[in-house]
Amino acid sequence: HRRERLAGLLWPDSSEDNARSNLRHELCRLRKALEIEGQTCFLVDDLTIAFAPNCDYSLDAQRLASIPLEGSTADDLIDAISIYQGDLLPGFYDEWVYAERDHLHALFEVRMARLLEILQTERRWAEVQDWGMRWIAVGQWPEPAYRVFMSAYANTGDLSKAVATYERLYQGLQKDLGVEPSEQTQALIKNLKAGGKLDVARKGTQSPNFASEVASPSVASPR
Repeated sequence: HRRERLAGLLWPDSSEDNARSNLRHELCRLRKALEIEGQTCFLVDDLTIAFAPNCDYSLDAQRLASIPLEGSTADDLIDAISIYQGDLLPGFYDEWVYAERDHLHALFEVRMARLLEILQTERRWAEVQDWGMRWIAVGQWPEPAYRVFMSAYANTGDLSKAVATYERLYQGLQKDLGVEPSEQTQALIKNLKAGGKLDVARKGTQSPNFASEVASPSVASPR
């Protein structure tokens, strides 16, 4: 990346001289923070700055993206999903941040849905509730998480909590988004109220359909 582009991207409201000075100071801090046994993670000259792909580093977004949906165990997925701690760069509102933030959240959601599917199939209900709650805590009213909560409560004999979970989802979607739960969620609560239980050996949580799962960098840290 050219220095002037990075300076303008990161400090758009500063003068060119101040932006370039800020870039020099931050680059110095980054090089010290990510220095690994005398090796630097950056390739720098008078015009450009690049990340050194051959240095010994660990990249959180890469770990999240590289875990396969099929063939991974619940523990494999838990290890990868645990990396995600919420929105990328909260408090930043530049256009380039929105794209990276949405992409990383999509990677998290599709892997979380797969994890909950596996946990349901293995009838690990306590973990279903734990990871479902973690997904809900991230926000955006994830219906797959609410569905597994409903199924977990019903399959452990607590239909009242399953119904309360549906009502909480319904009210939240109405208030924040002006929509109702999906047909899949509505069909599930009708089935549970009628005395049915989810056949988790055959029917797991359906993963969200994301068109692209191409990894993009987030935060690098030395190993």
